Amino acid sequence: MIIIGILFGCIIYSEWRYLQLKNRKRSTFRYVLGTAVFLFLGFEALFYFREQWTIGDAIHTVFAPIEKIILMQK
Repeated sequence: MIIIGILFGCIIYSEWRYLQLKNRKRSTFRYVLGTAVFLFLGFEALFYFREQWTIGDAIHTVFAPIEKIILMQK
């Protein structure tokens, strides 16, 4: 987790420096840095819950009701 934080810190710092050097608007700063923070939090959540949540569970949650409807019609 520490490495993830360090990598995202480097990414955010490089983005911030680029935006500052190119004299971008304040709203652009908010969009870019907000997106980076959102992605960091999402990545940390996936890393933290990797044993409890899998993509198979998500697919089953989405498609199980559809499967029940299809099987009931036969």
